[in-house]
Amino acid sequence: MPWTVLLFAAGSLAIPAPAIFLVPPYPKSQEDPIHISCTAPKDFLGVNFTLYREGQIVQLLQAPANQLGVTFNLSGGGAASGGKFWCQYSVVGEHSQPQLSDLSQPVHVSFPVPTWILALSLSLAGALLLLTGLAAFAVVVRRGECLKKTGPRAASWQL
Repeated sequence: MPWTVLLFAAGSLAIPAPAIFLVPPYPKSQEDPIHISCTAPKDFLGVNFTLYREGQIVQLLQAPANQLGVTFNLSGGGAASGGKFWCQYSVVGEHSQPQLSDLSQPVHVSFPVPTWILALSLSLAGALLLLTGLAAFAVVVRRGECLKKTGPRAASWQL
C-alpha cells in the first residue's frame, strides 16, 4: 500500500523513522572509516537520506530508485570521530513539498582506548604512590634521627 494512502488512513502526517546500524568493518580507532546504514520502511524507495552527528548534518545521500536504504561511508578523522549518529529521510508529500521522517534511534560510535594509554596511566599512578611512600619514610627516619640527638630524656618528656 502506498505511504500516502497509509498516512491518509491514519490521519497523521508522521513518516516512520528509518532503521540505522553500524556496518562492519567496525572502526578500531579515530583514523578508521565508519560505515553507517540507514533504511526506510517498506514502500519508501529512492528517498533522500540525511546523516546527523550530535545534531549537525554530516552527509546527504539519495537511495537508488529501487532501494530502501543507503550506506554512509565516512573517512577517518574529522566528521568520522565518535559520537551519536542519527539518520532521517525525506519524501515528496502533498503539493510537492518535502516531508521529513522522524529521526532514527541513535547509533553510538566509540573507540577503544589504546592499551598503552592504560599502561602509562597505571605507571604514573604507581610512580606517584612510590614517591609518596618514600617521602613518608624519609619524614619518619628524619624524625627518629632528631629524637636520637636530643636524647632519651627529651624524648620521654615529650610523651
